[in-house]
Amino acid sequence: MSSRFKLYIFLLAGMLASVMTVSCVTAESKAQTHSDASAASEQLRSCDEVLSADKKSIEGIGESRDGRGISGLNPDSIAFLNWNLYKGDGDNWQSDFDNFAGSHDVLIIQEAFLDDELDQLLSAHAFAWQMNTAFYLNGTAAGVMTAANSGAVSSCGFQTTEPIIRVPKSTLVSYYRIDGHEQNLLVANIHGINFTLGMDSYQQQLDDLYAAVKDHRGPMIIAGDFNSWSDERMSAVNRLKNRLLLHALEYSVNNKTHVFGNAIDHVFYRQLEPIEKKVWQVTSSDHNPISVRFRLADAPVRTAQNEPL
Repeated sequence: MSSRFKLYIFLLAGMLASVMTVSCVTAESKAQTHSDASAASEQLRSCDEVLSADKKSIEGIGESRDGRGISGLNPDSIAFLNWNLYKGDGDNWQSDFDNFAGSHDVLIIQEAFLDDELDQLLSAHAFAWQMNTAFYLNGTAAGVMTAANSGAVSSCGFQTTEPIIRVPKSTLVSYYRIDGHEQNLLVANIHGINFTLGMDSYQQQLDDLYAAVKDHRGPMIIAGDFNSWSDERMSAVNRLKNRLLLHALEYSVNNKTHVFGNAIDHVFYRQLEPIEKKVWQVTSSDHNPISVRFRLADAPVRTAQNEPL
């Protein structure tokens, strides 16, 4: 079976699955946020608005948008996890999530499903968290979530609508203090759109992410489920990585989730040094979590390259 034919089958299966569930999915026209600070939804601010309004806090003032004081991350050990949670449909995901939450400082989740079980697990570990809602499934918010043992100084994000199935994917950008350092850590959590016949919409989502983070001068983690299942998509992701002066993790044994031979989950970073890394093999999701322990690296302050993609 040719790779192109497999791709068409993959797209058709995804579209049929989406049609079967579309009656219980409600999409919002604006990016909606939920957080531990407030259960009520509000419009998530654009990254342009955040960069203009919160410039001082993003550059290192230790106070959040709502005035709460914020403790920082440990510069010598920042345990980071990236995981697509499969909307909590996998067996025993609660046990795996509980174990990962207990051993990581920052967790970014795609396909987070904000039901009572997830909310209780987050509360049990005293995480500060924020979620950019892509849609509501049977009235429950689903999207990307970033949780940490340190509250975010500020957050912003956007949605990208799947061009075929018309269900949004969301992206969330959060800023965290690092103890003893002026520059904050930027963490971007992306769920890449999946069902496209060309590259235009996918490239636009990456362009929007680049525009949201390109002016940050400090350490950075760009991670998530990029849905980079084709060579063309992977090339676009690598161009984004290079423009932002990011590094990719290298593995002697690569257990990352692959589709059509391409890894779809990635963790990219700069001005950080990975101390240890592991891809956990799980049965509680259709994605294997990526775990990295970073420490802050001594690096000159640099911004992104401005060459066009």
